[in-house]
Amino acid sequence: MSVQITRTDWFDEHVTAFRDQMDAEIQPRYAHVRDQVPRVEVDTDTILVTLIATSGGEPVGTVALKRTGDFGEVKRLFVHERGRRLGVAVALMTAIEQAASEEGFRELFLQTGSEQPQAMALYEREGWIPVTPFGPYAGDTILSRCYVKNLVSPIVAAEVRQDGSVDGVLSTITALDEAGADLALVDDGTLDGAGGSSLDAPLVAAAAVTEAPRIAVAPRVRVTHTEPFNVAKAIQSLDWSSAGRAGWLVGVSETAAEASAVGRRPAPESETAWAEAAAVIDTSRRLWDSWEDDAEIRDESTGRFIDAGRVHYVDVETEWFSVKGPSIVPRSPQGQIPVIVEAALDDSSLEVAAAEADIVRVSGPRAGETARRVRELAGARPVRVLVDLDPESVIAAPHARSDDEQFAAWAAFVRAASGADGVVLTGSAAANARAARAIAGARGSARTLRERIGLERPASRYAAPEGTTR
Repeated sequence: MSVQITRTDWFDEHVTAFRDQMDAEIQPRYAHVRDQVPRVEVDTDTILVTLIATSGGEPVGTVALKRTGDFGEVKRLFVHERGRRLGVAVALMTAIEQAASEEGFRELFLQTGSEQPQAMALYEREGWIPVTPFGPYAGDTILSRCYVKNLVSPIVAAEVRQDGSVDGVLSTITALDEAGADLALVDDGTLDGAGGSSLDAPLVAAAAVTEAPRIAVAPRVRVTHTEPFNVAKAIQSLDWSSAGRAGWLVGVSETAAEASAVGRRPAPESETAWAEAAAVIDTSRRLWDSWEDDAEIRDESTGRFIDAGRVHYVDVETEWFSVKGPSIVPRSPQGQIPVIVEAALDDSSLEVAAAEADIVRVSGPRAGETARRVRELAGARPVRVLVDLDPESVIAAPHARSDDEQFAAWAAFVRAASGADGVVLTGSAAANARAARAIAGARGSARTLRERIGLERPASRYAAPEGTTR
């Protein structure tokens, strides 16, 4: 017999009757722990969607979607005995997952109880992962058994710390590539050498993309004591050598020791350093656009390599530098290479991240607040936010089935709690690779970094509008 799923109201008489039947069935199972666990009441103002299932014209089940703080939560899945073993529960769960996606949730949570093994078995069969109790159930390991399911795959990035050896960095990035991670963030050392032995991050990244065929690589490049033209050229060249798998992790230098090591200028204040960084990012973007996509002719018969009318001067003048341009590198596979900025509240990096970055990394106890502020400042401009996750500090659910599964569950938990699009793994190389394998899961066919973070390839700002002639 077929099952029909339709939207209704939380106070629909059939839905209300089903909730009463559910309570009559379930509550006696928890009589022995009722005094140990506070009852969580449903705030009906937070119910977003209520569904009812019918079969043969008769109501047979219901489920609802609720916004519980930062979490999308499945509530009150119940199937009447006349609808059991007909696939009603699965049909309702599939429908509520679709409804949650339409409401903008990237992961979905639910809570059931320790005395409901059939419910837990259903969820686990349908791909739900045990997760630590969330929201109003946090801290309850007596009754609550919570689950999570990703509706949108998270972006998975990882820190790659340098140890002074090329082989060490390459093996770390190769392991992350094999594990399915999307992005490796290659750190650099300090300019004064205080950070230990390190190699030039863009050069290491260029070597890595020849060894690791899938993962995107973003070297950290500090812009305070470097020439913007050279920075833009290095990142653009990396995008060519990686076939569109380059990113740029923007950094600044604020210490007197670094300024002294370079000997070019005094150390700037943080606000000035980040204002300059914003100018460098803007200038780099202009240089990346300075060749239109069809600027290269490569016509051997005439000896023409480029169409000069499609190569443009950028003419940038700032208080820190001037750049005439154009770039000496043709427009690269991504057109615009994704820019990554690490943002913190009450810091000048925040506004630069919101205004200029394609990917913003947030961390610490105020990560969620930082992420929300970034999105607020960015407005309609598309920004992807990644939150730090230490795989060696994962909190396991009381009904966890495997360590690897807990990486995926905890990643979903911190992503939802912070409103992020993905995570940056910050543990040891081995722990990061293991966590990446568990979190990433099956990956699609996206080749470039822009594709895998869901950004279109833009046209050059200097190109003639489509449909016009020069």
